[in-house]
Amino acid sequence: MKKTIATILFSMILAGNISAFTELDNLLIAEATTPDLKKIAKEYFNKKAKDHKELADKYKSLSSQSHGGKATADVADKEKYKKLADHADKEAAAYKAQADKF
Repeated sequence: MKKTIATILFSMILAGNISAFTELDNLLIAEATTPDLKKIAKEYFNKKAKDHKELADKYKSLSSQSHGGKATADVADKEKYKKLADHADKEAAAYKAQADKF
């Protein structure tokens, strides 16, 4: 029951956050006009890309582990972690691409 509720809440969060960039990120992109601000923005987006890449690696390692329990629940957990890893990889690529624009 707890896993079901957690999965539903997590799905709602992901559905609400379709874009990789938050309002703060978009504001930073728009306001980065001087070389110093562009440098700060580039460092910020590189850091975000690194964080998301580390998160994706964590999810990939979790997807390859057996967590015990019933086989169907274990397969569902593995699929969940694979999807999370793919999502984090996509966000890392988006942040890296944005950093490369500066």
